[in-house]
Order: sequence, then C-alpha cells, then structure tokens
Amino acid sequence: MPTTSLALYMQTQRALYAAGLPEKISALEAALRQLGGGTDEPGSQEAALSALAQAHKLAGSGGTFGFPAVSEAAAAIEKILSENAGVPDFPGTDHRLTLQTVLQALKAAATADQPAADIPAAAPTASSEAVVPQPTGRARLLHIIDPDGVAAGQLADQLSHGGYQIRVFTQPAAADLAARQEAPAAILADITFAADPLLARPVLAAPGPATEGRAPLLLMGAGTDFQTRLAAVRAGAAGYFPHPVDVRAITALLGLLTSAEPTQPYRVLIIEDDEALASFYAGVLQSAGMQTRIVTEPRQVMAPLVDFQPDLITCDIHMPQCNGIELATLIRQQPEFVRVPIIFLSAETSLDQQAQALRQGGDDFITKPVSPETLVSAAQSRARRHRSLLAAEDTLRISEERFRLVVETSLDGFLQSLPDGTVVAANQAACTMFGMSEQQIRAAGIAGLVDSTDPRMAGRMMQVSRSARFRGELVCVRGDGTRFPAEASSSQHVNSEGDVQVSVILRDITERKLAEQQILQLNAELETRVENRTAELTAATLELQAFSQALAHDLRQPYIAINGMTRLLEKEMAAGISERGRHYLQRIRAGVNQMNERTDSLLALAQLSRMQSRREQVDLGAMAGAVLKSLQQQHPERLVATRIQALPAVQADAGLALHLLNILLGNAWKFTSTRKDAEITVGCEPGTGEEIIFFVRDNGVGFDMAYADKLFTAFQRLHAPGEFAGAGIGLATARRIVTRHGGRIWATSAPGQGACFYFTLAPASR
Repeated sequence: MPTTSLALYMQTQRALYAAGLPEKISALEAALRQLGGGTDEPGSQEAALSALAQAHKLAGSGGTFGFPAVSEAAAAIEKILSENAGVPDFPGTDHRLTLQTVLQALKAAATADQPAADIPAAAPTASSEAVVPQPTGRARLLHIIDPDGVAAGQLADQLSHGGYQIRVFTQPAAADLAARQEAPAAILADITFAADPLLARPVLAAPGPATEGRAPLLLMGAGTDFQTRLAAVRAGAAGYFPHPVDVRAITALLGLLTSAEPTQPYRVLIIEDDEALASFYAGVLQSAGMQTRIVTEPRQVMAPLVDFQPDLITCDIHMPQCNGIELATLIRQQPEFVRVPIIFLSAETSLDQQAQALRQGGDDFITKPVSPETLVSAAQSRARRHRSLLAAEDTLRISEERFRLVVETSLDGFLQSLPDGTVVAANQAACTMFGMSEQQIRAAGIAGLVDSTDPRMAGRMMQVSRSARFRGELVCVRGDGTRFPAEASSSQHVNSEGDVQVSVILRDITERKLAEQQILQLNAELETRVENRTAELTAATLELQAFSQALAHDLRQPYIAINGMTRLLEKEMAAGISERGRHYLQRIRAGVNQMNERTDSLLALAQLSRMQSRREQVDLGAMAGAVLKSLQQQHPERLVATRIQALPAVQADAGLALHLLNILLGNAWKFTSTRKDAEITVGCEPGTGEEIIFFVRDNGVGFDMAYADKLFTAFQRLHAPGEFAGAGIGLATARRIVTRHGGRIWATSAPGQGACFYFTLAPASR
C-alpha cells in the first residue's frame, strides 16, 4: 500500500473496523435470538456456538482497533455464553434480560466516536510491505572508551578487520563531544565508566535496532564476579566481556546489534479466525519489516507451515473446529517445527488456560487487546532468538560434521566411552587396530581392550576411564589375543544430555617400540665399539710413544757415529787430505746435522699430538712482545720495525700459544732478513659472528700463492735451503696447534711483497 504513517494506518483500520461493527453486532444479535428456549432444542446449540464465536471475536478485536468498550461488552456476553454452555433451559428470563442489556451496551460502544487512548498520535513513516525506517547504516562507527589508550588502540586494530570505523577515547566526555557530530552505531567502554551519566545520554547514540535513540552499549573489565556483571546489566549493557576480551565474541555481538533487521525479513505465520484482526496484525508486522502469512482456518495450517517456514507463529486460542492449544500440540509433534516459537494472542483471561497453553507448546501469552508496540516487540524478540538458535545449531552441526570426519578419517583409534568403561562408539581405525568390529569393541569395553595380566595396566585403565585427563602408554589386546603397545590420551566431557563421557585416542606404537629397541641395541653396540676403538687407540698411542723413544735413541746413534768418524778421518788425514776431500767431509757432517735436526722436529711434532693441553686466559699481545724482544736480542745487528696492536685475551694453552707465536714471528724475522727496512705487525680483525682473526704480517720476500697448499705440510719448503735456514716443519706444527684449539690458519702473499699469516682461536670466556 502507499507510504503512510503507522498512526494513519491504524486510524484507517479503526475506521474500517468501525464501519463493519454494526454488521458484526447484528450477526451476534441474530445468533442470540436463535437460542430459543434452551440449548437442548434443535438448532439452538448451533446458534449458541455461533453467538459464542461472534462474541469472542468482538472481545478480542475491539480493544485492538481502539474500541475498548466494545471488547468489554462482548467479553461479558462471551462469559455468559461460555459459563452456561450445555445448561438446560438456557437462556432463561434473567439471562435474556442480562444479554439484552449487555447487547445494548455493545451497540452504544460501537457508535461512540472517541479516539482510543493507546493509538499513538504520531509514529515514524511506514509502508504496509516494509517497515518503519531503520538506521541508514552509512558507516558502522564504533566508539571505544578506555582509560588505557594503548590497550584500546590494540583492540581497535583487531576490530577494524570486522569492517568497523573505530574512534578511541580515554574519557566519556570526549566521546560525548564526538557523538554530537556523528553518532556511533555502538559503544564499547570500560566498566569503570558504567556509572558515568554521559554513557546513557541519547546524544551518544545512533538509532539502531537494539534500542531506540541509543546505541548499544558493551562493557569490558577485569572482574568476572556476579557484582561486576550485575553492574554491567544495571548500566544497560547489551554484553559484558572480561579481560582478556574475546574479539570474536565482541564482533559477533556487534554484528547482531549494529546491523539493521536481517537481510531476510522475519517470517511470521498468523493463525487467527478473525480475518479483520489477522489483517491488522499482518499490517503492523509488515510495517516493522516482517513478512506475514495469514491462516484463518486451523485445519489448513500444514501447507503454509511447510511452504512459508516461519520464524514465529502467532495463534489465537478460541477457534472453531480446532482450538489454539490443540494446534500448538499438533505443530510441536513434528520435529521440523519443534523449535519455532509460538505466541498466543487471545482474550482468554483464565490463568489455568494460559498455563495450559504454555505447557502445550506456547512460548509466550499476550492477552488481547494487543497494542502494535507489544506485538512488534514480542515478534522481533522471539524471531531474533529463533534465528540465533538456528545459526548456533548450524554452527554446531558443522562443528560436529567436521569432528565426525576427523574421527572417521583419523589414522589413530578413537573410542567414546562412559566412566564405567562401557564403549559407546569406535572409529574404523580402532576397529582395524584391534582387529575387531565396532560391535565387538563395544561388547569388550575398555577392560577387555587392555592387558589384564599386567598389574600396572589395571590402575592405568581406571585412569583412562575416570580421570579428567590421562596420557600414557598401555598394553592393549587385539581380538586374536595378541598384545601390542599403545599410546593413549583421554579426556572427559559432558554431552548434550548432561552425561559424562570419555574420549580416548589410541595410537599403535609397535613400530616405535621396535625402533627404540633397535636404537638401544645400536647404542650398546656403539658403546662397545667405542670402548674397543679407544683401547686400540690407546695401544697405538703407547706403541707410537715407544716408537718415538726408540727413534730418538736409535737414529741419533748412527748420526753421532758418522759425525765422529768424519772428524777422526779429517784429523787422521789432516796433512794429506785435499781441499776437495775436506769439502766432502764437511758436506757429510752438514747432512748429518740436517738429518738430526729433522729427526728432532719429527719427534717434537709427534710429541705435540700427545700433549695434554690446559686452556687458560692468555694475553697474546704481551706474549708476542716477549717473542719479538727475544729475537731482537739474538740478532742485535738487525733493525726491524715491529708493531703490536691491542689484542683481546683468548682461551688457549699458554705453552702451545707461545710455540705458535715463536714459529710465525720467527719466520717473519727470518724472511725479512734481506730487507733493510724490515717491518713486522701483529694484530687482529673481526671475523664472522663473534670470531676474531689474528694475523702476523711482514714485508719480507713473500711466496707464490700457487704453492700455498704446500705451506702447512711437513718438510715442504718454498725457498732453497741455501737462502733461508730451517727444517720445513714449523708451519705444519703451527697448523696442528691451531687445529687443537678449534681454529684455522691460512696465508696470503706475493713474491717480493711480504706475507700475512692468519689464524683463529677460541675467544676468551666472559
């Protein structure tokens, strides 16, 4: 119908009702005349039922359309007829006079032209098929009022992902000023501000479906006790969230409170035998944005129920052929409509009748006349709750379906049992694990699935069945009697019927146990092999030590003999020996000395491998200074520029570290002997991570990097023996020292441009 105000719509309906009142009263009067001399006379019973129905309709509809006097008079007639139904010789003379008096009062009430007190003088604009306008919803603005600005900012970041525009305030006064410019769709405030009157000011609120003229208020706080929650309720909060707040729960509630009426309008099925009253109810509900379907004949209710799928049913009680209580019982007997709320709209004032209506399936009872505000409020509340329950059931159904799929497809066995050990259900993995059907597992129970011969298992079985939580290992028994180890975890929960059930998850760990045994066996074998290998190495070390001692003794004897014999030969033939012969003898003695030196170097290198190192904090800078000072004292004729940078302390064996510096600095001193402006530098530089790289740099003769791989090999020399003295074992010894300290050593050089040797050692402990 064309757009108009709800008040105008009601006035129009009142006028239409008033126009039809004379006809309705005439029909009632005609039915009363047909009562004759008693309800037991032919046709009189039908007339009594017709009169009762006419009076009931007028009693229920008069007040709704603004004629309360009509309702009162019709209710009086209905009471007389209902109290005397089946009474012989009714109506008698007295009853006829009473009915005639009340009928005259009814006619007088129908002709009265006074506006009903409960019809609003003005209301928001509406249309018959849509609703009183809802909030425009141009932006879901949310005000957060919290003295902790940091926490409020973090909460705002999370809520912003839900499509809300957030403004954060630390005091209600600031929020009040902002709300005067743009009203929020909802307010989320700390409960410490619950008593602040600014939170209740209408200016803070944007119109919304939750409360007219005020935005929904949500409170949050640290308390979880009853008094805190009661304070939130008294402050008018639509919800209270204790810290730490559940953002998902806040978002869900905000979605319900800040959105307009649902995208799919609520569907209301109106069961009312009075067509005028049913149409009026439909118009009022449509003006609130709901869809309606009218059923005036109770026997025809099934098809609309299935097709329309209502969110709410309104039903009269007194209807012909089937009353509302019987109809509600019939509807409730069908599982698909058990959850649909039913509101009785009736002029019935008997508390017993009202209680029976609620017992038989009604969710609410509203006595006629029913004001539009009451009807809309009750319908929205019940339909909204119905939709919420359906959504919750859908969520639960999806969750249960996911859980079922997880259980059915799980590779682990799953058992559902009672605290006494009775198995209620088992998945396919459990059946495969035990080699039994689900029925056999149920018959066996938890006790039949666990090894009863192991005394430890009895206590664990009780823990599985009765403990709130259990996790451990069990010895289980298959259907064929074989035993296998299993890892079990269980937890208790309460099902929808309030019964305690136990969920048990079992995992066959036979392969894991075999692997553990193999690992233990391998470890034992490895320990034996290590012991044997250690014994072999110890024997080899002792043998090497004995060989070294023998080498030191046995090799030196020939060297001493050769050296002594050459000296005796030179002395014996001193007069007749030629210069060439003397040269040969000198060459023999030089070779013997060189061989003796190499033997000593080999023995020192072997001895180094057997030495027990003792780490301590060593000052390499001071040690390098002492070595260079000693070299200068040994060669006072040389002028060498030395520089030692600040070096950090290291954890090293002091004797080996000194030996290392003697080798590197000795080489630097030796290979700069041809330089008049010789320079030697000892320093360090940062490496990777916490690593420190030490270096010894000189400007000596250098070497070709093509032969760098031979530097740290024993007896490998990059210069002729005549150029520089040495046995060729020093750098090999240096590498072994560095390696024993967990470090590395390398060098860079170029012929004629000096060399730089780098090495790393373990850093000093802090």
